[in-house]
Amino acid sequence: MINRKPEVNIIMNIAETRQGNNLVVAPSGRIDSQTSPIFDRHLSAIIERGDTRLIIDLAGLEYISSTGLSAFLSAAKKIRAAGGSMALAGLNSRIRLVFEMSGFLRLFPIYANVDAAVAG
Repeated sequence: MINRKPEVNIIMNIAETRQGNNLVVAPSGRIDSQTSPIFDRHLSAIIERGDTRLIIDLAGLEYISSTGLSAFLSAAKKIRAAGGSMALAGLNSRIRLVFEMSGFLRLFPIYANVDAAVAG
């Protein structure tokens, strides 16, 4: 009998690009109980280094849990304290529904895509 440890399968990537004065942060995959601490630390590091105009591009996000939502709330508080702004872009219908049901849609400006958020 082979005794194997369960695999920890973290399925999330985070890309960053700049568009004008904005930093576009694009998580892809899943933000769940395994990956939300990573996402939270990533956003905190961005804000701490002085990037306070964020657009979070959720076009590549497949799933978000309540712990993932808490990372957004934490980042929003830090951004506001720093005098910055944070907008969300590219929410698919499932992700939008999670944000809507949790009451988070009213916390952030929401745009169809990154270009609209940059123009907004």
